Amino acid sequence: MVLFMKRKRSKRERFSLNYTVMLLPHSQKKPIHFKTPVWTFGLFFSGILALSGTCLFFAGSRVQLKEVQLEKEQLELEKENLEREWEHLAAQKQIADDENEILKQARIAQEQELKELEQRTKDTIDDLKELVERENQIREELGLQDEVSMEESTTEEDETSSQTSESDVPITGVIPTISRTERSMSFHSIQSELSYLQDSLTQMSGQYDHYINTIEAKKEAEAAEIARRKALRQTIVSTALQFVGNRYVYGGNDPHTGVDCSGFTRYILGHTAGVYLNRTAVAQSAQGQAVSIDEARPGDLVFYSSDGTVNHVAIYMGDGRVVHASNERVGITTSDIYYRNPVKIVNVLGD
Repeated sequence: MVLFMKRKRSKRERFSLNYTVMLLPHSQKKPIHFKTPVWTFGLFFSGILALSGTCLFFAGSRVQLKEVQLEKEQLELEKENLEREWEHLAAQKQIADDENEILKQARIAQEQELKELEQRTKDTIDDLKELVERENQIREELGLQDEVSMEESTTEEDETSSQTSESDVPITGVIPTISRTERSMSFHSIQSELSYLQDSLTQMSGQYDHYINTIEAKKEAEAAEIARRKALRQTIVSTALQFVGNRYVYGGNDPHTGVDCSGFTRYILGHTAGVYLNRTAVAQSAQGQAVSIDEARPGDLVFYSSDGTVNHVAIYMGDGRVVHASNERVGITTSDIYYRNPVKIVNVLGD
């Protein structure tokens, strides 16, 4: 397309001049032409300038807007960084507060533990003193003497010298000195003292158990011995009763074939209890230990006399009765202990 402008040669009416604009297409079509006043070109160019200015203004505004947005993004980023830093500081503060609380609780717990240790120390001291009293009682019951030598006492004093003062009071040869624990002590010293006292208590408890076991064993042995002797006495009586009705033979020694009073007692006590008796009643009355009628037990010998001389012996059965070889008419029989006047009762079994 080719633009031709034809100016009319009129100078008077500058603004009334017209221009012919012709458009020539590349094809064979007819050209297009039209007239336009000159002011339209001024208006057109002014519009172009205005449009260019507007575009430049908007372009500058857009650049400024981008700068503002970029600055805004930077400020938001800084804000986020500050917020993260504040959160970090707040977390550190919380951690510090938690640590302070933990330290506070630990201090309270330590103070409580210190009080408990002091109470446990006092209780341990009381237990030790009680065990010492029990030890002394047990030693008295067992008839034991203090077996702790001077050398052992010196050794124990050396071991406890670092833990006790001159005002401490020693507690027998088994328990070291302990009175220093009644003073105010630090936490670690109380722990050390308590450990020392607990070791002493354990040692004392072991010895106390040993003494208790010894006493129980002694009591069991004594009970067994009492039961054995009681059974033996019953055996003496039951063995003697087996011969009731057998013959009385003066000078006899065997109840199966005939026996007198002293021969009867000599046979029964010898065969059942292994006790050797003299042959005559008078000689037997001098053996063993005399007891009262209230103290008499089955198996003891009861002696009778005429004119102050012992001339008969019987075996006490219990319940106020005796078994004996009476005479040739009656033989071996049982009687009331007072069928004659008893002059002496003897325990020949040694219990």
